[in-house]
Amino acid sequence: MSEKEENLNYAALLNREMEILDYKSMMKHKLEEGEKKGREEGREEGREEGREEMLIDNLSNLIKTQSFTVEQALSALQVPKEQWESLKAKLK
Repeated sequence: MSEKEENLNYAALLNREMEILDYKSMMKHKLEEGEKKGREEGREEGREEGREEMLIDNLSNLIKTQSFTVEQALSALQVPKEQWESLKAKLK
C-alpha cells in the first residue's frame, strides 16, 4: 500500500471516529434533555395530584364535620362546576 493510500485510509478512519464521537455527544445531550423534561412533567403531575387529594380531603371534612351536602361543599370551596362530577365520583 502506498503512503498516499495509507494517509487516505487514516483520514477516513479519523473522520469515522469523529462522526462516532459527535453522535455519542448528541445522544447524550438528547438523553439529558429528555430526562429533564420527564422530571418537569412528573413534578407537575405530582403537584396536580396533590392539589386534587387536598381538595378531596377538604370536601370530605366539610361534609363530615359541617354536615354540608356534596354540592354545598363544592360551592363553598369554589370548585368550578366542570370538575364537580369527577370529584363527586372520587368522594364515594
